[in-house]
Amino acid sequence: MQFQILMVGSSGILPYCSTLPVWQECGFSIAGSTADLNEAISAVVRQDFDMLLCVNRPNAAVAASLLRRIRRRNKNIPVIVISQYDDSQDMRECFLLGALDYLVEPVSERALQAALERAGEVLSNKLINVNYLTALDRTLDRLPHTEQSTPMLEKLREFLLSMQGRDVTAEAAADHFGFNRDYFGRYFKTRAGMTFRDFHRIFLMEYAGLLLTSGCYRVHEVSEILGFSSTDYFTRVFKKTTGMTPSEFRRS
Repeated sequence: MQFQILMVGSSGILPYCSTLPVWQECGFSIAGSTADLNEAISAVVRQDFDMLLCVNRPNAAVAASLLRRIRRRNKNIPVIVISQYDDSQDMRECFLLGALDYLVEPVSERALQAALERAGEVLSNKLINVNYLTALDRTLDRLPHTEQSTPMLEKLREFLLSMQGRDVTAEAAADHFGFNRDYFGRYFKTRAGMTFRDFHRIFLMEYAGLLLTSGCYRVHEVSEILGFSSTDYFTRVFKKTTGMTPSEFRRS
């Protein structure tokens, strides 16, 4: 996966570490830089970048101001602060305002790597959660929406939200609805027009498609996120559902 970073601070920021291989190794690319906070905030609002790296310099400690402005706009974006001086008060304020990490120069490659790994985990989880919810709502929208089916759809959405990252089975769904498996199968098919297994497969492939087209995950990574036993098995199911292999779908 590859996440885009905007570096915010004084001109010529971090020339000594911006070319280190740790950025690429951790899945990040420094895609731009600016010393203008207004420009940085506009980029956050437009969602042009995945993360901000804010650099404090003497007479230019902008991190806390940047974080306050991000918070006022209710934007959720990881921010790593790098400061040329060790200021415990500024560090505390930045963390209270939501900074993911605060590093003091000189920054070791090991410390930078640890910060980037934490940021990568936050961003990956955020992307997974957004795509999971989008795929779920899109798949539910395909089902008949009638007065009879509405309570089932609401309970189904509640169940699948609670099962994110876990193994979903018809038995678990039946338990959530308070039915035995046989009755749940008939109940679901009557209202949805398909079996629960078919519905869940369609949902997973919708989810897989979103992850693939995000450009952040390789095929084997999507297979692992979805809980398939092997990439080959995932590929067969995906092609059967969509008519394309995951790699073909990703390129389309």
